[in-house]
Amino acid sequence: MYNFIDLFCGAGGFSTGLEMAGFNCIGGIELNETIAKTHALNHKNSKTIYGDIREIPPEEYARQLGVNHVDVIIGGPPCPTFSTIGDAKIRSVTGKPTSEDPRNELFLDYLKYVDYFRPEIFVIENVPNFITKYKGKIFNTAVEIIESIGKDENNGEGIYVVERPVQVLNAVYYGVPQIRKRMMLVAHKKTGVSFEYPKQTHYYDQEDEEAKKLKPFVTVGDAIGDLPKITDNWRISEVEYSKNENLTEYQKICRKNNPEKTIKNNICRMSNSRAKRVFPHMAQGSIYMDLPPEIRQILPFREDIFKDRLKRLMENQPSWTVLAHIGMDGYMYIHPTENRTLSVREAARIQSFPDEFEFIGNQQDTYVQVGNAVPPLLGKKVGEEVMNYLEKCRKY
Repeated sequence: MYNFIDLFCGAGGFSTGLEMAGFNCIGGIELNETIAKTHALNHKNSKTIYGDIREIPPEEYARQLGVNHVDVIIGGPPCPTFSTIGDAKIRSVTGKPTSEDPRNELFLDYLKYVDYFRPEIFVIENVPNFITKYKGKIFNTAVEIIESIGKDENNGEGIYVVERPVQVLNAVYYGVPQIRKRMMLVAHKKTGVSFEYPKQTHYYDQEDEEAKKLKPFVTVGDAIGDLPKITDNWRISEVEYSKNENLTEYQKICRKNNPEKTIKNNICRMSNSRAKRVFPHMAQGSIYMDLPPEIRQILPFREDIFKDRLKRLMENQPSWTVLAHIGMDGYMYIHPTENRTLSVREAARIQSFPDEFEFIGNQQDTYVQVGNAVPPLLGKKVGEEVMNYLEKCRKY
């Protein structure tokens, strides 16, 4: 079995995806202690540690792992300055251009681990803006550094090649009930074997006739229709499923390794009384500004900048991107048929976490862990192609 480590591992969405593809997670590094505990709980073979990767030399982590080489490294260096929301937030707090934010250089720490462990192949995932932000300066620098690794001992030639073109994958095209785009930069040793990005498996919105022959997209209803019926004052984490028959294919996938009739983390945030008065007026797919003025006045926001401050999900469509902001109030993720926001488990289902995956921490912690994760099913598709690459190398 091929071993991998996950840097900036978070709760472990990407790790879970690679394990679904047949890999063995032996390590993870995460800055937040509570989140690291979630990763460790759900990846039993992993030496998961919490701490600042900038203060953990790769040789020290190798000592803790008891290995000096791994087959695969995955990870997503934090990207607050590459997203539109993060860019504005950091400017407002620091008053400095985001190009000066030290977190932009965290990918260099990731590459220090690559240089030390020399994996056969590695994957950097990030927001799509990683490719274009600052006119591509950071992206081009990353590629240049990657392709220079090992050149000092290899006759001036780097040992890695970045598989081009680097692709942005939309999770909805791979069976995840959510529109979520992530950049996947894949680099591997110069073996004469190419890596192939995963082919689309599900149709959503393209005009391409061939795409329309694929499986239909997975909807929010497909994803959460069997989960326990709760109210927003419900505080029992482990609850019985609401149905056990006539399950959708997606529900069966999520429940596959959970033999219990109960599921954890199925609690949601308590909405305030004004929000509860507004929710019944919202149709599926509607946003805050679709409401009549007199209803908006019940829960007033600045209407010039918060036009979609409230959004109700559609039962027969995929969700929009589940962000870490769901940990703040959840108003952008109102349940399609109930007058409350999504529970942690419902959000996890939309992210494609298997039901046996348990999140550790308080309610906000768990929401944030879900929102920051790579959807496991997307990670699985990438992992399957990484596996195909390694197997081809073995035969080459």
